[in-house]
Formats: sequence, structure tokens, C-alpha cells
Amino acid sequence: MSSICKKRKNKGISSKDSMWIYGKHAVKAVLFNQKREILRFVLLESSKNFIEDVSFAIKTRKISYEIVDSDFFFSLFGKNAIHQGCAILVKKLKEQFLEELIIDKNDDRPFIFLDQVIDPQNIGSIMRAAAVFGARAVVMTEDHSPEITATVAKTASGALENIPLIKVVNLTQSLNLLKKNGFWVVGLDERSEKNLADIDLSGKFVFIIGSEGFGMRRLTKESCDFLAKLPGVSSFTTLNAAQAATISLYESCKQRKKGIEK
Repeated sequence: MSSICKKRKNKGISSKDSMWIYGKHAVKAVLFNQKREILRFVLLESSKNFIEDVSFAIKTRKISYEIVDSDFFFSLFGKNAIHQGCAILVKKLKEQFLEELIIDKNDDRPFIFLDQVIDPQNIGSIMRAAAVFGARAVVMTEDHSPEITATVAKTASGALENIPLIKVVNLTQSLNLLKKNGFWVVGLDERSEKNLADIDLSGKFVFIIGSEGFGMRRLTKESCDFLAKLPGVSSFTTLNAAQAATISLYESCKQRKKGIEK
């Protein structure tokens, strides 16, 4: 299939309204997401066989692609990016708001709140876990949070197309909004005496993951209905933010499935 397009001016760099996404899983998810507006799709010659995997989306959406050299990828992403020879420039998704996601009172999927988690790879991994275990959204603050970059999208492995990533001005106020709408708030704290598995997570819940190294801030912790730890088998109990989020979402998913089966 020949769909090689000519170079288009002013579409080679990202802006405040657009971003590059690279890596086969992430790019494939973009191509199949009808809500994403695609500005440019580029490949290395050695990665042309990837087109076969996404041919349906390309034909359906009438998307063209172009072959570029390795210098193009290097100039955009640097030498250490694992781009797998494919990248796509897209318009950023329409901003979503917390209020929109709680309209459906029967939706019991959990939220993940990030309290000053700043590592893009951790955020990407949390997005991936949120997609696997059925979270409603990942929420972080506008301040003390990284920009949503190609690194986040690559680590999320396509989850950025499926799970809303919301930024709020004030974490405590947002938690209070959810609590007024029937949500319970669980903060992950390795110093807690209560294990997460001992909490009934079959209702509506918010999990709070604190920053790497510092945990939750005081006001955030005071907003929690429960503090819980993830028990280990030794005195070494420290997990990074992505690991803590993944285990929490798995436990929630497991309990909710058991509730459905009863």
C-alpha cells in the first residue's frame, strides 16, 4: 500500500495544542482513536511493516504517512528514546473535567489521584494500570505535575487514548467534591497499620498516591477516610508510585469482581 505523503509545512513540531507520540503500541492506539486529530504520521523505512498492523485504521480514516530518516527521530526525541521507528503528531485531546465523570451515579470505577507525582514514566505506568484494571480517570494537580509528553504516552502504551488524565487546581477541593458524591478516599501510606486488602473496596473509591520520596501532603492525608499500606514480607516496604497504584487498582478490581459474582 502506497500512502506516502509529501512533507507538510508547520506540522513538524509540537505546540501547546499538539504533541508527538512514539512507539508502536501508543501510535496504534492513536490511529484507532477516532477522537484524535492526526497531523502527521512518520516512519523509518525499516518500520514500514508496521503499516500492515494498522492498515484498517489508515484506510478508514484516510491517513497518509511519510518515510523519514533516523536524524528526524533523533532531532525530535533524542538518542535514547525507544521510538521503534514510528511517531505521530496529534492534536491534544479535549480537556475533561472531574464534574463530567461523576454524572453517572451507577459508575463505580475508582479514581486515582496523584499528589505531586512528577516522574513521567511513573505517570505513564499508572495510566497503563488504570486501563488494565478499569479505573475511571487519573487526576493530578496543575502545579507540581509534569507536562503530558511523548514519554508519558510511550510508557502508557496506548492507555492515554482510553483513560482520562485530568488536571485540577486544588486536590483537596476535588476530593471533597467526590466525597459529597458518595466516594470514599483511601490514601496509600506505608506507615499505616491497616492493610489495603482489609478494606471493603466494593463501593466507590478514590486512591491517593503520594509523591516519590515524600508521600502525601498533610492536607491530602487529612482528606482521607482510610490510610492503608501494601503489606510485604520484609522490613523493606518502599514501592514507587506506579507500583503502589497498580497493586491498589488490582485489589479494587479483584474485590469488585467478587462482588459481581456473588
